[in-house]
Amino acid sequence: MKALTKRQSQILEYLKDYIDKNGYAPSVRDIMNSFGFKSPRAAHKHLITLEEKGFIERKGVSRGIRLTPKSGEVFTRETVVPIIGKIAAGAAIEAVENISDSIPLPVNFFSKNEEHFALVVEGESMIEEHIKSGDYVIIQKQNHASDGDIVVALIEDNYATLKKFKKVNQKLIHLIPANKNMDIIKVDPKNLKIQGKMVGLIRTL
Repeated sequence: MKALTKRQSQILEYLKDYIDKNGYAPSVRDIMNSFGFKSPRAAHKHLITLEEKGFIERKGVSRGIRLTPKSGEVFTRETVVPIIGKIAAGAAIEAVENISDSIPLPVNFFSKNEEHFALVVEGESMIEEHIKSGDYVIIQKQNHASDGDIVVALIEDNYATLKKFKKVNQKLIHLIPANKNMDIIKVDPKNLKIQGKMVGLIRTL
């Protein structure tokens, strides 16, 4: 610990305690509030230093802090979720599955015995659900949905979109945007496949 200043040591201990208690890392704003910093920038600078000195690793997402062996312990209560592509929160886009990266998340984030994947959001059709372009959505893989679920819907086997699901009748499904300026997508159930249900959101820094 001699390589760290007193404040850096305090922040590292805070990270350890927070992760041990919650199962995931604090946000930059959590650190700012806990230490009385005037802006997130001050907390961010300390994290940069801790990373440069080898005590933590950071992913470019909120709460993406990981402890290294140099910190004295390693956060192991996590699993890795593959990022398989992009999803439209707007007009449907061509569906592409391409595992390009992954996100580490705490194991208590998930339902047991379920498969999950992540997608990068494009577009603004879900902004009233606080889902913004550039966010990562965590999807629980399943082929069914209930009214009100936010789902990954595959239309005519070619186009994927992120929308709120509503079954109107046996011959009509509404895929509803959370943006009053955008139209509902109306789909025959025969031309629709549910790929999964949104169960979490990760915001980029």
